[in-house]
Amino acid sequence: MNDKNPEMLKPSSDEHSPASGALWRLLKAQYLTATLIVVCVLLGLCSRSFFGAGNIANILAQSAFAGIAACGMTVLIAGGLIDLSVAGQIAICSIVVAVALPHMTIGAAFALALVLGVIMGLVNGLLVAGLRIPPFIATLGSLYLFLGAAFIFTDGNVVPISSHYFRAFTTGSISVVPIAFIVFACLAVLTYLLFQHTYFGREIRAVGSNERAAALAGISIPRVKTLAFVFAGFCFALSAMFICGRLSSAEGNMSIGYEMTVIAAVVIGGTSMRGGSGTIWGTVIGALLFTILGNALNLLGVPSYWQYVVTGVVLIVAISIGTVRQRAVPLRSE
Repeated sequence: MNDKNPEMLKPSSDEHSPASGALWRLLKAQYLTATLIVVCVLLGLCSRSFFGAGNIANILAQSAFAGIAACGMTVLIAGGLIDLSVAGQIAICSIVVAVALPHMTIGAAFALALVLGVIMGLVNGLLVAGLRIPPFIATLGSLYLFLGAAFIFTDGNVVPISSHYFRAFTTGSISVVPIAFIVFACLAVLTYLLFQHTYFGREIRAVGSNERAAALAGISIPRVKTLAFVFAGFCFALSAMFICGRLSSAEGNMSIGYEMTVIAAVVIGGTSMRGGSGTIWGTVIGALLFTILGNALNLLGVPSYWQYVVTGVVLIVAISIGTVRQRAVPLRSE
């Protein structure tokens, strides 16, 4: 005879839910990291050369080029903004530094590039925040402006990087880790601190979430937008130094279309294109994942035109997953 309360016969949620619930929350929060690990394992099984020291170093360096620029783009997109002039800014910074390098030190060359990036970011910020031109239109116009200036300055020619020390620094490694990736990691930490632990970080997320409410709360919208573009310009200029060092040259069309790679890394990382939220860790994983995808397709001998198809599918799937997860948040909180 069983006289126990029927409710007592049900499995106790308290006995099993804490551990399983914590694991489930971890998997949901770090699904990109898990995806990256699974992809790496599968690629290692498909191609023995994938885990070679040279290939790993190449992946880290390539991901750093896009990732450095993506740190700035993350802040912009989280603020409801976007910058399509990445290629123009990279070209301008690279060309000016390539021309000036014979007459200055490496440190001065980096400083010059960063100042140029900040100035171009300020121009975009004034167009968007001052003249109130939509970011898409304003930065599309500045893209052609910067590219035109780059082609005019070089007369369409390639400018070689003459400094051996500059090339050695931008392509060098500490142990087996490329310097470019170390700079990327440091910038990612800096961006995280800026984004999550400063008043500006709270302001940019507030502006991206609801610009009108942010203005009513006393936030200076023009100042926040301008600073976001300035920071992005700084990141694009820093990325330009490592790209031109890797290429050993600079020219007007050296990075045309690169803005799509940068935006893809940010979106794959989970930052919402609608603004209001962003994740720097997701951007780091997104840059690595996007780079590994291209590297794997090359190792597997996939034709270049199919690579565009695969990359597009992955990008659409990543955006769809992010959209579904964001829509699920209000439902879980109700």
